[in-house]
Amino acid sequence: MDELKLAREQLIEALGRQSGFWGLGKITGELYAVLYLSAEPLSLAELAGALGVTKGNVSIAIRLLEQLGMVRRSMRPGDRRVFFEAELDFWAIARRVLERRQKTEFNESFRMLKESISHAGNAQAGPGRDFMMERMERLQCFYEELDQIVKVILIIGPEQLARLVRIERTPPSTQYSP
Repeated sequence: MDELKLAREQLIEALGRQSGFWGLGKITGELYAVLYLSAEPLSLAELAGALGVTKGNVSIAIRLLEQLGMVRRSMRPGDRRVFFEAELDFWAIARRVLERRQKTEFNESFRMLKESISHAGNAQAGPGRDFMMERMERLQCFYEELDQIVKVILIIGPEQLARLVRIERTPPSTQYSP
């Protein structure tokens, strides 16, 4: 097998595994990989052929990729088909995903946790109640801290965040110290 074909297949598999891990479905990551490695936008039929799956499966996964801002539609003059191309700005993708944290599902989850803590607080005092309260309050603190981290990431923007990451990767002996 030629090295470029092997590299392509391994990337498709890697992104499929990653996407499956995050609950987005294996095909979603595989589709992104195919589009990412394509110099030209591809149609649903071309994507289905590239992965050996149905256009229906591709259509469902491509909608999710569009919602996440990972792909965008494009048209060709004189062609009625819809084509898709990968978003190449990974910071834009990350930002879009992080911005979605405010979706109804997350807000509802946070609300339900607060309600659970309230119910547990109204329960009869005892070791079971104390244990449950401690665990739920611990989870609430984590949720709040994580939410604050995401807000900071969204505020400072990709350039500053990348700079912070580069500083963190710099060996201690070469970092500036006042």
